Formats: sequence, C-alpha cells, structure tokens
Amino acid sequence: MNNIRIFKFLVILYSLLLIASSLVYYYREDIYIRPESYFYLLTLAVGVTFAQIIFFGRNSRSEVKFLIFVEVLLVALSFTLTQQALYKTVLSRDPWFHWVFVEEIVRRGSIPPHKQIPIPYVRMPNFHLVIASGIVLTNLSYKWAQVLFAGFPTLILLMLVAFLYSKKLFDHQVGLISILLVAISDNVLDMIGETIIPNSLGVALAFLIFYLIYFREYNPKIRFLSVLLTIALAFMHTVSLTFLIWQIFVISILSLILKDKNAKFYPSFFAFLVVLALFVWGIYSGFYLKNLINIFKQLFIYGFDIERYEAKLPTTFLDAIIARLGMVLYFAIAGIVILYLLIKTLKQRGFEIKLQVLSSILATAGMVAGAGSFLNPTLGQISHRFWYYGEVLSSAFVGLANLYGRKKVIIAFNLIFICALSMLMLKANVANDDNPLVPYYSQRTGWHDSEIEAGKFVISKQGNIPIASDWDYSWNLRYLKTSLMASGALKDINRVTPKTFEEVKNCNCLFIFRKDLFENRLFYLGGRWTQTPHLPINNLTSTINELSGNGGIIYNNNNILIMHLV
Repeated sequence: MNNIRIFKFLVILYSLLLIASSLVYYYREDIYIRPESYFYLLTLAVGVTFAQIIFFGRNSRSEVKFLIFVEVLLVALSFTLTQQALYKTVLSRDPWFHWVFVEEIVRRGSIPPHKQIPIPYVRMPNFHLVIASGIVLTNLSYKWAQVLFAGFPTLILLMLVAFLYSKKLFDHQVGLISILLVAISDNVLDMIGETIIPNSLGVALAFLIFYLIYFREYNPKIRFLSVLLTIALAFMHTVSLTFLIWQIFVISILSLILKDKNAKFYPSFFAFLVVLALFVWGIYSGFYLKNLINIFKQLFIYGFDIERYEAKLPTTFLDAIIARLGMVLYFAIAGIVILYLLIKTLKQRGFEIKLQVLSSILATAGMVAGAGSFLNPTLGQISHRFWYYGEVLSSAFVGLANLYGRKKVIIAFNLIFICALSMLMLKANVANDDNPLVPYYSQRTGWHDSEIEAGKFVISKQGNIPIASDWDYSWNLRYLKTSLMASGALKDINRVTPKTFEEVKNCNCLFIFRKDLFENRLFYLGGRWTQTPHLPINNLTSTINELSGNGGIIYNNNNILIMHLV
C-alpha cells in the first residue's frame, strides 16, 4: 500500500511540475525566449520520472509502464511544442527547402517531374509524401504538419523500439530508462522537433528494421514486413539506409563466425540491401552513388584532423565542448559500458556467446565511434547523423550504467546525474534554438515576426538593387518568395554575399541588419561556400553609424534595419 501511495505522490508531483513549466512558459517576459525556470522545472520532471523507473520499473504492471511512457513523451512534446510556438517559420536550415517542395506536391496533387524540379528528392519522396498527405487531410500549414505527421510519430516510434530493443538485450527497467534517454537526447530533440528532415523518420525506420531483423527474424511475416519497410526507407533517405546496411553487415559476419542457425538469412538480407542501395543510388536517383564514392575518396585523403576543425570554429574548442557537454558525457558512458560488455562477452565460450548481444555491441560501437566524424572535413557535414542514431542505439547501454548498484548513495548519484544530463541536453545548442547553453556558438534559425514582415517588404519592393544580409536570412528569402508566389520552381533573389562588414561598406546593395541576431547570437556573412562566422556585435549601433556614411536607411521596424549602401 505504501508503494502505491509513493507512486501516486510521484505522479502528482510530476504533473504539478509539468503544469508549472507550462505556466512559466505562458507568462514569459520575452515572447521569443523560454525562461531558465522552464528548463529547471522540466528537468525536475525528468528526475521524478527516473525515480519512478528506479523504484517501480522492475517487474511493474503494464499500467505503470504505460504511465511512465506517457510521462516521458509529454516532456519531449512540451520541449518541442513550446519551441516551435515561439516562431511562425520553420526552424533550422534544411526544413526551409522541404517546406517549399511539400507545398508544391500539395499544390499539384502529385510529385513534380524531375525535368521541372531536378532535385534528388523527386525520386526519393517518401518523407515528403507523408507530410503532404497530412496537409491534405488536416489543412495544417507545413510548419505544424511536419511536427504532427513526421516529428511526433518519429519520437513515438523511437521510444517504442528503444524499449523493446533494450528489454530484449537486458530487462524491462533498462528499457524504461532507455526511452527516457532517447526522449531527452539533444540530437533526438533536434531531429524530431527542430530539424525535421527525411533522416529524422529514416533513422526511426532503420531502428525498427534493425530490431525486427535481430530479434524477430524467425517469423516469415516479420521478414516480409522488414523487406517492405526497407524499400520504403531506400526511397526516403540514403544515410539512414547506410546505417542499416552497416548493422546488417555486422550481424551477417558474426552469424557466419558463430555458425548461427540464421547464418543464411542475414547474408541474404545484406545482399538484398546492397543491391537495393545500388539500384536507388546509382540507377534510379542517378546522384547518390557518385557522391558516396567521392566521400570515400576524400575520407582517405583528409583523415581526421582536430587542428583543422578547431581552426574553423568561431569560438574556442572549450565552448564547443560546453555547447555539447550532454552528448559528450552520454557517449563517454556509452563507450565505457560497450567496451566492458565487449570484453565480458568475448571471454565467454563460443557456443555461449549470444549473436544478438555481440552484434548489438559492435554495431553500436561503430555508431559511437562515428561520433568523431566531425573531425573529418568530408564526414563533418553528416556527423549529426551519427550523433542522432548513436544516441538512440546507445540508450540501452547508458541506461544499463544508470542501474549499476542498489545502494542509496549510488541511486541518489544516478538521480542527480540524470537531472544534470537532462538539463545539459535540453539546453544544448543543437536542440535549443532560443535559449542555448552557449548563445554565441550557434545561430538562431527561427524568424521573429518583424523579420518575416521585412522579408515580405524586400520581396515585394526589390528592383535592380541586390540585397545582402546574414547568410541564412538572404538564402531563406528565396524559399519565402517561392511560397508567397506559389511557384514550384525555386524563385531566386538578386543577392550579393559580402563576407565582412568592410565588404558590406562597398557592396552597392540593400543590406538587411537583423539587430537581435547580430547583437546576441552567432551569425554568418558570405555565400554558400564562403560562409564566414561572426560573433555577436557588442556595439551594433556604432557599426551601423559607421556604415551610414555610405548610404541611407530605407526601412526600420526597431529590429530590422535596411540600409542602401553605395
């Protein structure tokens, strides 16, 4: 009876914390920034849920597990919805492109021909078709349709598979902790709530196929379902399919070495994956296979170079670590646990080694090792893909580490650690667009209302004079123009791309100052291949006054200032 009362108390405490965080968000002082207290309250809610798992997760009833699942889900949904609601635009960089492409599919009622819109996603459109279908059914804008039909389903699928996968590897309690870790992981929060792209859903499908092949391979219906899901994945995203190929490759090799009863099935499925990938990448899309070959070539040319990476940072390397400290700690623990389990597993006799356990350890080890891909100039552009799937796969192993020991001191330490990790993840720059740990390490990607109105003004009034601004604003004006004109073909903007304010002075253009961004966050000047990072300007007024000698102000709404510079 006491246990029931304690559990009910924790549920009530969790509910009060979640309600309090919502009230703090609603009554915030700055409409574009969530207050610190919001994240503290959400972190405490995570701590309460972790306590429920520790004390009631082992051998608990299905109702308890379901309630914990819902609590974890609500934390992630709160973080995502509150962030999305701050801005009227999509967040991050890539979703701007996917926005106009999906709008064109909805407008036409079909996928545009490749000749009219020559982009790879015309031939790999599954992600866009999901969102387009949601827009047709609900009449929602793309911004909210992507969240409802891609972001949330991805999160739920990741959590469900993480629970089933971790439970199979270890036990129910580890499974419950793994769903908590998945839901608060910074790269997961980014991919399901900010940078919602084909890879978001693609990784969830790869994880599901991975689970079905590893643990349900004996069922012919499951095998058939796995094949269908794999085909769907192949026409959605290349990197996600590559991760799946790596995992099946690992289990295929090990099944042959350990002489597993399914030693024929795994290599056959691996061969199917390779043939499918070569067909989609090399023949059907006609683009990705060449790109993959170039990546492998450059991988051996450049290698891994921390000095090159550090030289390109706009801040110190320490700032970069702090901005991603949650992920660093997460992967450090995962690496230690994986190494320990690998040594322990290999000490067993051959016939005692479980194929699923060893292959899971090695496949996850490969993804964790891939976390260092940012040090390679070639892989650096897709390193966040490794971080995303790495955090998902590692959740079982990090969860196991947090169940080590039953002493009260260790339990208290684990509780404090989970709360600290949660705070670091929620405030991580990659996931937090409005109030990150290190504001000058990353840019704000959501647009204020004043920035949207200024963009419409520029689009409607621009003549022969080119415009310039920070890279993201000037680049994304093209997508805003395309959407406003309801045109499938991307409408360009007459732009110039000065890399420094010294170049801005002589640009002979309309330069758009985003005051809030320039004063508080990192921003980029320059073009697509010449992006130059700039730290926040302490005295922006002085910079504007210095430039005003070369031109006059033609637009000013307190946040946005447009100056004609000659």
